[in-house]
Amino acid sequence: MMKFLKTDLRRVFTEPSFWLSVALGLALYFGAMAYLLITSGNQGLYSRSRALLYPFAAPLLAAMPYSVMIMTERKTRFGTLMSVRLGGGYRYARFFTVGISGAAALLIPQLVLFDICALLGGIGDWGEALRELSLPVTFGFGWAAIAYGLTFLNRQSYIPLVMPQVLYLLCVYAFPHLGLERFYPPLDIAPSVYGAALSADRFVLPGLLTLAGFLLTLLFGKFSLDSE
Repeated sequence: MMKFLKTDLRRVFTEPSFWLSVALGLALYFGAMAYLLITSGNQGLYSRSRALLYPFAAPLLAAMPYSVMIMTERKTRFGTLMSVRLGGGYRYARFFTVGISGAAALLIPQLVLFDICALLGGIGDWGEALRELSLPVTFGFGWAAIAYGLTFLNRQSYIPLVMPQVLYLLCVYAFPHLGLERFYPPLDIAPSVYGAALSADRFVLPGLLTLAGFLLTLLFGKFSLDSE
């Protein structure tokens, strides 16, 4: 099992969809940074660049690296074969691989943005900026995890890719009306969207999504693979 997990983790960094996600994230960050440099200078450049465009596409970018590949594997019955060889551990190992792929896909662009803004003198509060580097990890893992869980509930290859973004936008619309502003999803990746500071609230929704993805894997994974 550990051999499969190590191989699968290495595979993350060879998937074209992983690097496409990273490239799109960099494009969003660089576009925001260039616009802000032109219009208002480098004051608070790091936090403002993170808050302008990226938060509203982040779930799609987190789900992108592995969701389509997983559905392709199901069509070729790769998942069934690996489940027979490795048992239920295959699904749980893959769950962590998918989560790590989402976390890495969001963390890499933010690290690049951090380095560039540091060179340009646009970091501001260094302590807060360094602490907030944990957010792409938890956010990316949570939204990738729910994307993986959704693969066991359908046979349409686009659903695990699209549904996390749809759920995210529904939460963005609904939470203010439900009195859940403190858990507003874009703040989980960029608290500066509303000028907020890092708090424990930023880890609640990603944690719930991780749990939901794991429960879907636990409850429906074997049934889904057995029915292929």
